[in-house]
Amino acid sequence: MKDITYEQAMQRLDALAAKMEKNEIGLDEMAERLREAQELMKYCRECLYEAEKNCNSLLNVEEKL
Repeated sequence: MKDITYEQAMQRLDALAAKMEKNEIGLDEMAERLREAQELMKYCRECLYEAEKNCNSLLNVEEKL
């Protein structure tokens, strides 16, 4: 899933949630979309973790200066 950005993943999650809320997805497709949403959420968490780690690293470097 590395071929998409965090923002694209969030947009896809928003679109999936909107479809689910409007009952625009059948039961069979719902299970498939829930799996997709789970993967997107995992990817987003990983992106946020990496961003936090990078920010903390930069802050630590600045503190040492």
